[in-house]
Amino acid sequence: MSSLLKKAFLLLLIIPLLAQADPPRIGVVLGGGGARGFAHLGVLRELEKMHIPISCISGTSAGALIGGMYANGMPLDEMQAYFKRADWDAMLSGKPDRADVPYERKSDDYKNYLDVPFGVRNGKMRMPLSVLNSQEIDLFIRAMTHDRVIDDFDRLPIPFRAVATDLSNGDAVVFARGSLATALRASMSLPGLFDPVQDQGRLLIDGGVARNLPIEDLKHRCADHVIVVDVGTPLLQSNQIHSLFDVLAQTSNLLVTRNVRQQKALLDDGDIVIRPDLTGFTSASFDRNQDIIARGAAAVDKVRDKLAALSVSPQAYQAWHARLVQPEAPKVDAVRVTSRTESFVNADLLMQKLNGAGGSKTLDQARSSLRELFASGDFDSVTYQVESQNGRNVMDVMPVERAIGPNYLRLGLNLKSSTTGDSSFTFLGSTLSTWMNPLGASWRNDVELGADTLLRSEFRQPFALGSPAFVSVQGSYQDSAWPFFDANHQKFAQLELDRTEADLDGGLALGKYGEVRAGAYWRSYMPRVSMGSLPLNDLPLDQRSRESGVRLSAVADQFDNPRWPRSGYFFNSDLRYAIPQWGGVDGHYYDVTAEDVKTFGDVTVRLTSKVKGNLSTSDDGKYFHPQFLGGFLNMSGYQQDELYGNRVALGRLMAYWRAATLPSALGSGVYAGISLEAGKIWRRDFSEGNSDWMPAGSLFVGADTILGPFFIGIGDAKGGRMTGYLFLGVDY
Repeated sequence: MSSLLKKAFLLLLIIPLLAQADPPRIGVVLGGGGARGFAHLGVLRELEKMHIPISCISGTSAGALIGGMYANGMPLDEMQAYFKRADWDAMLSGKPDRADVPYERKSDDYKNYLDVPFGVRNGKMRMPLSVLNSQEIDLFIRAMTHDRVIDDFDRLPIPFRAVATDLSNGDAVVFARGSLATALRASMSLPGLFDPVQDQGRLLIDGGVARNLPIEDLKHRCADHVIVVDVGTPLLQSNQIHSLFDVLAQTSNLLVTRNVRQQKALLDDGDIVIRPDLTGFTSASFDRNQDIIARGAAAVDKVRDKLAALSVSPQAYQAWHARLVQPEAPKVDAVRVTSRTESFVNADLLMQKLNGAGGSKTLDQARSSLRELFASGDFDSVTYQVESQNGRNVMDVMPVERAIGPNYLRLGLNLKSSTTGDSSFTFLGSTLSTWMNPLGASWRNDVELGADTLLRSEFRQPFALGSPAFVSVQGSYQDSAWPFFDANHQKFAQLELDRTEADLDGGLALGKYGEVRAGAYWRSYMPRVSMGSLPLNDLPLDQRSRESGVRLSAVADQFDNPRWPRSGYFFNSDLRYAIPQWGGVDGHYYDVTAEDVKTFGDVTVRLTSKVKGNLSTSDDGKYFHPQFLGGFLNMSGYQQDELYGNRVALGRLMAYWRAATLPSALGSGVYAGISLEAGKIWRRDFSEGNSDWMPAGSLFVGADTILGPFFIGIGDAKGGRMTGYLFLGVDY
């Protein structure tokens, strides 16, 4: 046979084999970039439209999140809907929904403490491991992955790899099996911002530190060609670096850029890189996820011709796409607690809260129990894993008790200044010791030093483990000022009121809603003149007095944010009945506040009413219980506590517009608003006359910051004068 005939014969044999050869395997690499990673979803949507089957996916951080959910079979439409309806502000705040927090743990939220708590254990100060807690993010990811646990990620509908970084040595950690949610959560644990993930004895952080574009995990392993989607933040130019934050951001980007360059060196001519135009979007633009998705889809246009070569027939693509089926979310038949890292929380209470009424539960119901447990304030995280054992689904709950617990320290300050020259500074401090015994006793101490002085200590003991009934013993010392002003609003005298008090209460905790208390109290008042001469020389204002009796108090607190609430309600009442036979003055005292808040779009309306005073008809001791109005938002236009009498009432309507949001680590938002106020005083200046209702109001701008609510405003009132205010920390 001639050489030409041999070649022709071989060609005839090879052509059918070539026709039957498999198409090239296509891998997709999705890089990290925070919220910019939503662009990955837009790219995947275009690949679906072009009928490009994906043989395997690798991802880092946001790329791991989206790639992992897609590899697990989640349809892109469903994924996009999840992102659209997610409450990103709440999720990234790192806090439980305040309305779900037990009242005992949120009762001091109205004091201007810093948002960053500290801990004290074994004589050493402790700080949190991150700025934001990731509990809600973890539950969000677990819900989206349907709690998939699998022994090999190659057995997912699309083989998948997620990359994290070992914090101890900086090495890349590639997840190839186990809990899909744990892999995704570890890969996106941005160091310092989100708390690290503990897995198999390792402390893991964001995979971008080691490998932001995990090309080597696909190239020549499960893919002949790779499509790389790079959503990383570009490096700043030297003329764009103006602050410490810019320097820190650039340093982080330099580290990422170096490992990205190393990974891109593995690419060849058959690979495709897609870099969406994400100008105007930052890694924190989570609330703009739909716009970022659209940018990702638009980026495909630049490489559409190259991608077209990777398309397959509609029939072949449909056969591939049919594999993308999500697993069913399992039912939970039993719950057990494992892997506790500390031991100050009574384990019996954990099981009591987690098992509830018992019986089979859906995962949504089980997650609600975890949220309630996390809201108690004793845990940094309450994560879990569901495994099938002997035909039953067992939820292994892995609570991580707070690294700064069980003894907490909070610090804060109040600053007040007005154009009238009135200014003050108060330092705030608080300690809370929890789980002082197996029944959950707590000991709280508060201190205020500055314009006013307060020292208070309370020991609270539940009657039984998990019981809402408790007994409380409390003692306090308070030094506050009673200023006197002339007709020109100038202060000419001041009386200091020293008050010492002891309380013995029995109470009932109403969980997240509030509490009620009833008990006995003893008070001693020691007034002294600290400035000028008192205006009421015929009254015994500078004489010591005592008061003893019984009290009843109730509080309901469902504000979502005590500083700038946008939803919820608040009610507080304190009633005291002095009993002269116990020693001291007579009097029937009340102090009631009721508030309601509604939000319409970005505008919030807050309605407040306050009444307080003495109902007693006796003159004995009334002079030692003045009720005050005056100051910003409490009859704006008058100075702090300028108005006083036997009884007072205040009605206030506030409307404020959230003009901008702040990153969760800095606060919640920037606001502009107005207040309309009206006040009335009975027996004003302790005379026999009552005032008419006096109108007042203010205009203000402010912000909810990590240091507290900040205000700059101007106010006026009938009978007062126009006054400018600057406040950090406001008593509404």
